[in-house]
Amino acid sequence: MDIFIAIILVVSAWLYILLAGADLGAGILERFKGKTLKREQEALITDAMGPVWEANHIWIILGVVIMFVGFPKAFRDLVVFYHIPLTAMLIGIVGRGTAFTFRHYDAVKGKSQRWYSVLFSLSSIWTTLWLGILAGSITMGNIPRHGNHFVEVYIDPWFNPFSFLIGIFLCSLLAYISATYLVAEATTSEGKELFKKRAVIANIVSILLGILVFVYGYFSDIQLIREFLLHPYSMLAFAFSSSLLIFQWYAIKKKQYQYLKYLGGGQITLILLGWLIVQYPYVFRWKGGGGLMLLDTIAPEAVQLQLTIALVVGLIVILPPYLYLMHIFKIRK
Repeated sequence: MDIFIAIILVVSAWLYILLAGADLGAGILERFKGKTLKREQEALITDAMGPVWEANHIWIILGVVIMFVGFPKAFRDLVVFYHIPLTAMLIGIVGRGTAFTFRHYDAVKGKSQRWYSVLFSLSSIWTTLWLGILAGSITMGNIPRHGNHFVEVYIDPWFNPFSFLIGIFLCSLLAYISATYLVAEATTSEGKELFKKRAVIANIVSILLGILVFVYGYFSDIQLIREFLLHPYSMLAFAFSSSLLIFQWYAIKKKQYQYLKYLGGGQITLILLGWLIVQYPYVFRWKGGGGLMLLDTIAPEAVQLQLTIALVVGLIVILPPYLYLMHIFKIRK
């Protein structure tokens, strides 16, 4: 049961990054929409996100519930040590959700729409940045086992160049994923060309930032980066992810935009898989060695059983209508 629960936790995190991550990327792209087709870009993003953006948050909710019920000690330590970046990220999620809702459903269309759009795009950047900072801090493994000062325990683990670099890298990566989705969603040749350019730019920036992450991490002696570069399976995932760039550029050149979102989704999946390979079995690592192992924090067997039943029944009930929702709103009339 413990392995099953852990797998569902990982899958929920993957789906959140893949689906809600594309929504976050759309908000980032909206901040850099340029001088042409501004309203068309905003309308396309709203149309693409409108029916499904709330449903995509089900995966982070599921992940939080699994952590809270199934791995209570890991949940406790995560929310204690990382309460600042987590709080900042949650503020961003609430802010962008509020802004998007008012922009999309407000009966009164006026100047307030412009401020809703600004809040939506800035909150998207803010949320993604803090999500990346959290991931970067976990990657560093810089939490002191026996810290004595507030700054040492709750600030230093995430307030560093590497964590912010991961945050910026994630912004560019999600912007790229979103651009690949929106190229396929666009109904005009001008719109497709515009988001194709956005995808190309975001892809180049992601590549450069990804190289910078590895170079900085290697020379900063970050253990997980060195393990990533030495582990055969993580490097295999990295190699496959890099090879998809060839197919992505080919699809762009041949204007086969319908394949871009699958290639982009595959790329981010492989990046996440490579990270998980070297991160397992730790939730996070202590400064100086060792770490908190996920399965060591599993709840008692009675709780595991009830959680497993709830997950099986919940997925049977939730998945069919969720998939139908995704399908019905994406049908081309």
